Amino acid sequence: MLRITLPDGKTKEYAAGTTLAEIGRAFEKEYDSPLAAGIFNGDEYSLLHKITEDGEVGFIPMNSVEGMRAFVRSLTFVCVVAMQELFPETKLEVCNSLGSALYCTMPQHPLNREQLKQLELKMCSIIAEKHPIVTFPVSRQEAVERARQDPYLGDDVLAMINMAPESETLFAYELCGVREPFFEPLLTSTEHLTAFELIPFDRGFVINYPEMHNYKELPPWDTVRRINRAYEEAEEWSAMIGCNTVSKLNSIIREGKADKIIRVAEGLQEKKFVTMAEYITAHRDKLKFILIAGPSSSGKTSSNQRLCVQLEVNGLHPIPISMDNYYVNREDTPKNPDGTYDYERVEVIDIALFNEHLQKLLQGETVQLPYYNFVTGCREYRGQQMCMKDNSVFVIEGIHALNPKVTESIPDENKLKIFVSALTPMSLDAFNRIHTTDMRLLRRMVRDSRFRSHDALDTIRMWPSVRRGEEKYIFPCQEEADYFFNTSLIYEPAILRKFAVPLLKTVPPEEKTTYFTARRLLRLLHLIEPLDEDAIPNNSILKEFIGGSAFAEEL
Repeated sequence: MLRITLPDGKTKEYAAGTTLAEIGRAFEKEYDSPLAAGIFNGDEYSLLHKITEDGEVGFIPMNSVEGMRAFVRSLTFVCVVAMQELFPETKLEVCNSLGSALYCTMPQHPLNREQLKQLELKMCSIIAEKHPIVTFPVSRQEAVERARQDPYLGDDVLAMINMAPESETLFAYELCGVREPFFEPLLTSTEHLTAFELIPFDRGFVINYPEMHNYKELPPWDTVRRINRAYEEAEEWSAMIGCNTVSKLNSIIREGKADKIIRVAEGLQEKKFVTMAEYITAHRDKLKFILIAGPSSSGKTSSNQRLCVQLEVNGLHPIPISMDNYYVNREDTPKNPDGTYDYERVEVIDIALFNEHLQKLLQGETVQLPYYNFVTGCREYRGQQMCMKDNSVFVIEGIHALNPKVTESIPDENKLKIFVSALTPMSLDAFNRIHTTDMRLLRRMVRDSRFRSHDALDTIRMWPSVRRGEEKYIFPCQEEADYFFNTSLIYEPAILRKFAVPLLKTVPPEEKTTYFTARRLLRLLHLIEPLDEDAIPNNSILKEFIGGSAFAEEL
């Protein structure tokens, strides 16, 4: 008999081979949605996973971040199965998320609207029949042999198998006779996948799916073409240079060719800064305020500084302004329901004072700039004055910079709005993508450890609150942007591995939720070859997070 510690802290004995689903039946009523997956000793598994040793068990409900990820992976598998039956010559590629939807393409044989409707109906049929999604462990040899037989997924899957630690169990999933590898668990059946729709979009379609809080309700999908174009550009470029999957990046690193990829990636970003600077210079008579916004760890500050360099090259006098200095005093900061300070809301900014200063600057007046003391939580004035000259342009950076309230006193013709985010084009294979939010979390974790005295435990704990604020206050403003700038670098997962792995290993098992996230990120990073940072130029956006930036004083 096995001794298993349960979610309620009690220990109970179970026979070897008991599944997580069998254990979970006693706890289902404690969740507000069905169980999507299980956790055993900090790692995520299908509920069909059989326990063969002592350990600790937990569960992931459908209405959670990880539960919805399992929902989407399972829905993707249904799409793959339906497509293989109806259109066997068509191969699906999962590209990126667009809000609560997944953008997919069919590079070889695109489907027309009528065929797409047939695909949707077939998926509905598979779901209505409540087919089981069977999971089973496979030996490394079997996994390698199957990968070699698959002309579509083979090379990428084979490379992932070779990178996975020898101690890690590999799993295959089967639905309606179709077997595919997924690197994270799926649901145990199609029963709960009823809320979805396929919508034609750009060069493919989106799978619209529920938001996290209600897996049964399908929200209307808002077209977000600007962000999708940024994703497409990154994917096209990474495919063009042969570095759009982890296996290809790993090969480049092993062959000693990473320096070239670094130079090209950095050169592409510099070209974009030059393009933006040329536009601003050409419209210098009107454009006086450059607004740069984006979510946490998107590289706003480095983007600000690099744009300023290019503006100076063009003979302008850029003046950086950080919106952080316009925070209200801590005692006036909005609070969460639990009494903690909510630094994600736009009301943390003294909007009235900020608009007053912008108006005065536009009219040629001099203003006394505030300085926010993060230690005391109070606004101070240290004698810094600012005014606009003939060749001045103010470059304003802050997470809420594109919120219309923040600059409502300034005419649109005097503003250029730039939204920056780190949209990784990197995938494991055609079905398994790397989540952009995971890469931003790794960026923030490394930065917080090196410069803000926060360990991985602190950063991971804070992340859900940060993400809620982004979804509510930052991402709704991204379509306001005149420019959408992607700060992701194709090689950065290999750099972040070196810095993040030691941090993630410090998260203790007793911190259950945080430990689970750390384990998941470790599994991802172990699939990537590490890369030394020596070849990275000191003005790289990535240096903002790992250290050694040429803009260190400004950062």
